[in-house]
Amino acid sequence: MRRSAVTCLLSLAALVAAVVAPTAASAAPADFYQPPSPLPAGPPGAIIRTQPMPALATALTATATTVMYHSRDARNADIAVTGTVFTPRLPWLGAGSRPWVDLAVGTQGLGPQCAPSKQFATSTEQELEPVSLLLARGWGVVVIDYEGYTTGSTPTYVAGVSEAHSVLDMARAAASVPGTGISPATRWATMGYSQGGGASSWAASLAPAYAPDLQLITDVSGGVPADIANVAESLDGSLIGEGLQLYALIGLQQAYPGRFPLDDSLSVAGKATEAALKTQCVVQTLAGFPLKKFSDYSTGETIRQFDARPDVAAVYAENNLTTRPAPTVPVFQYHAALDEIVPLGQAQALNRAWCSAGVRTVFALVPGDHIAGETAGLPTALAWLGDRFAGRPAPTTCS
Repeated sequence: MRRSAVTCLLSLAALVAAVVAPTAASAAPADFYQPPSPLPAGPPGAIIRTQPMPALATALTATATTVMYHSRDARNADIAVTGTVFTPRLPWLGAGSRPWVDLAVGTQGLGPQCAPSKQFATSTEQELEPVSLLLARGWGVVVIDYEGYTTGSTPTYVAGVSEAHSVLDMARAAASVPGTGISPATRWATMGYSQGGGASSWAASLAPAYAPDLQLITDVSGGVPADIANVAESLDGSLIGEGLQLYALIGLQQAYPGRFPLDDSLSVAGKATEAALKTQCVVQTLAGFPLKKFSDYSTGETIRQFDARPDVAAVYAENNLTTRPAPTVPVFQYHAALDEIVPLGQAQALNRAWCSAGVRTVFALVPGDHIAGETAGLPTALAWLGDRFAGRPAPTTCS
């Protein structure tokens, strides 16, 4: 990422937040993010607890509630995940009932303080801009924290199945928050960029089998890391990408214990770096690994040698979205033409696979590098959402 991209990221992280009026909430312990042990019984999407989000600096026409809910990890085990429900205060004036957007955020960092719901509450969340733009159109918004931001855990980062479950179960959980007006007929869109683009794409892929009860009508995904092995290898030795590569490897090790032996390959210094990364948010990490390679932290293996291990390759294969079921809803996929973080080629391969499967997909190149690509693609993404919520037929660029 060039200096301009880093500057853009820092400015996004400093975007003004919004006052969100508090909502009624269930009783919560002093540490809201500490899951009960054992977890109470509940199906995916069942609420464990809620709390009102404190007032922030500038007004949004919405109330906000932080929720903890049941979801399923990559091994289908019951887990607690947290997120935020933004309910517009103004009445919906469009056709039908109010539509909702299930927003998966981009990379936050592995530290527990990086959870989006915590950063929304302190005006530091980098996804405030898209949330504000979605709410301004009268759409409800939910934002997931992903697996691993509860107290005592580690985020699973780019583990696709876990991400998809967290996204889809967030929509289910929102229906139990008072005042949302969400019903079984509510229209939903999944949306995300970068890590969030991967999560929303995975959610669209798995929704027919995992969450057929949700009325998902479209997916909007940008900067999609569809092939994690490809992305990890492309980051090796890049200007600021090594920290993100290590995030991915740490996350997969967390998601697949005993199957993704990262720690077996790390040197003493590498393990110290791993421990440090688990305390950092993304802006700190981006500045800390200039031109570094995986071999700087391993016992000698290169990233290609590590990726070639049969157990590692098997986990990568499970997390290659291109080989997973194609969505059954129209998709708008966009990518920065000069993306230096998430390779364009593997995103184009995903688009080709989905076109071949008959998905009505539009693939758009937008100007700029990876960070700039989110903002560059937002106007067209919002227009796409508006057209789908209005019931207009989806176009396609598939040939």
